[in-house]
Amino acid sequence: AEGHFPDRIVQQLKQLLDQGTLGRVLAAECTNHGSMPGIWFVDPVLSGGGAVLDHTVHVVDLLRWFWGAEVSEVYAEVGESLAHPNLGIDDCGMLSLALTNGVYATLDTSWSRPASYPTWGDVKIEIVGDKGVAYADLSKQHVSVSSTQTGKTQWHSWGGNMDLGLMRDFVEMIRQGRGPSISGEDGLAMLEVAL
Repeated sequence: AEGHFPDRIVQQLKQLLDQGTLGRVLAAECTNHGSMPGIWFVDPVLSGGGAVLDHTVHVVDLLRWFWGAEVSEVYAEVGESLAHPNLGIDDCGMLSLALTNGVYATLDTSWSRPASYPTWGDVKIEIVGDKGVAYADLSKQHVSVSSTQTGKTQWHSWGGNMDLGLMRDFVEMIRQGRGPSISGEDGLAMLEVAL
């Protein structure tokens, strides 16, 4: 399981869930916001969809992994050109998900962060159980530096880097001759939810 999500915060959250620390899990409230990436992301022919497709797959992958459950039902409200006028593709959405283990989840996705935002975006997860609540902000492992020399506030990360971890896992997969930590079937399941 460790190779699936190498980020330490995600590993700790998974461990809490596996240990039953929160009791019976009732719901998960998630966000995945980012800056509008432009280029091929905003071309519906090349991307297949906007912010909802871009940001849903990552969080759904986490939810499926946390519980070994599938998404059985999806309801979504999707907005086009709300944060970015005349964009011509969805730039925000709100999803409600039912999982096969009885957990309900919401996911707020958007390209609502300005270009000056210090990182690519944010992923936050709050999990509510009948014995406790856990909150994880996967972008909080940083020091904020505001300087007139740089022209904007910058975040300098000191903690985990999920993107780097995924790249390292890919390289190790090739070196060790093993299968991927996240399979093509996982990718298909996430894409089905997003679509």
